[in-house]
Amino acid sequence: MNAASVAATAPLRTGWLVDRRHDLLSTVGGLAASLVLLGLHLGVGVSGLVLWWAWVLALDGPHIFATLSRTYLDRRERAARRWLLLGSLGWFAAGPLAFSVSVLLGRRLPFDLFLAFTNVWAYWHVVRQHYGVMTLYQRKSKDTLPVDRRVDSLTLYVGLLAPFVAFALTHPVARRLLGLSPQPGPEALVAQICWAATAAVVALFAARQLQRWRAGLGIHTPKVLLLAAALGLSVLLFLPEVTRRMEVLMVAVVVTAFHNVQYHGIVWFYHRNRYHGPSVDPSAFGLAPRISGRFLVYVACGVTFTLLYRALGCGFGVHPGCGTFDTKLMLGAGLSLRDLASGFIWGFALHHYYLDQKIWRVSRDAGLHRDLKLSAV
Repeated sequence: MNAASVAATAPLRTGWLVDRRHDLLSTVGGLAASLVLLGLHLGVGVSGLVLWWAWVLALDGPHIFATLSRTYLDRRERAARRWLLLGSLGWFAAGPLAFSVSVLLGRRLPFDLFLAFTNVWAYWHVVRQHYGVMTLYQRKSKDTLPVDRRVDSLTLYVGLLAPFVAFALTHPVARRLLGLSPQPGPEALVAQICWAATAAVVALFAARQLQRWRAGLGIHTPKVLLLAAALGLSVLLFLPEVTRRMEVLMVAVVVTAFHNVQYHGIVWFYHRNRYHGPSVDPSAFGLAPRISGRFLVYVACGVTFTLLYRALGCGFGVHPGCGTFDTKLMLGAGLSLRDLASGFIWGFALHHYYLDQKIWRVSRDAGLHRDLKLSAV
């Protein structure tokens, strides 16, 4: 047997991304945030409006700030990614541009397509982060067998996307947003196929873990916990028995809360290593080290940023529970000033989605590989 085949069949090293405590609290344990919010809504009866604002202020807005803290506020990142950081700001024009096309054509369709696009990308962004964290675990534990990479990817993508598709095709509000009739027709069969596919990939993944255990290859516990948490939440949230009892506003809250906590955990670990590690000169990075020096300062900056940009949206009646002073200020194609403002506010999220998929490419960034300590096992 040659050295390559020995390496390919050697038992993996079970590596946490940071350490057991950190990962169980954030990278995997972010699931608890979603379950608490869902429980407060369905079990205690807290309104979706209250929980939406709590989520926005405590988790979602600050997680957008987390991206800004490691890009625009990092002097070295600004120099290295100048054109990316400047060009990505163009996403703030996407909504107003779609709005303008609708007004010029006298039809809502372009703007409605823009809104559909934003919601689909929002969910895809969460899926891709779970995939990214899964690959980080694979790297950390030297989990390199091609069969496991394929099974893991298939399990994650089908397990997160199939229940979402089933929800989109059968839930009354989702169907209305997609321009479908109130009652599902053939789509009901497609939804059943989606649930069957979800069950199939879970069975496949479980069978592969059993096969690994019998072969003495070991079980990669952190990765298995991550997939169990992500898929478990997806199945629970999109079950018709659950979605029919909850306000549709809560879907975004429950889906994204896990993602938010997970993201904060990764960014905080990155900050500690990049700006505050041994032999690091914080003055070389600008404002980023000052913001991330203390957790309370980091939290305060994130919440302040959220209050400022959400206050802008609230002033135009964009967000739930805010005034709708502009309902009579119609600008054409059945669209109002509120819709125009909504398109602009979506720019904060779209900018985050786009920038995020560019700055976390570990395989192409040796510095990121170092700052996430992926070589340490």
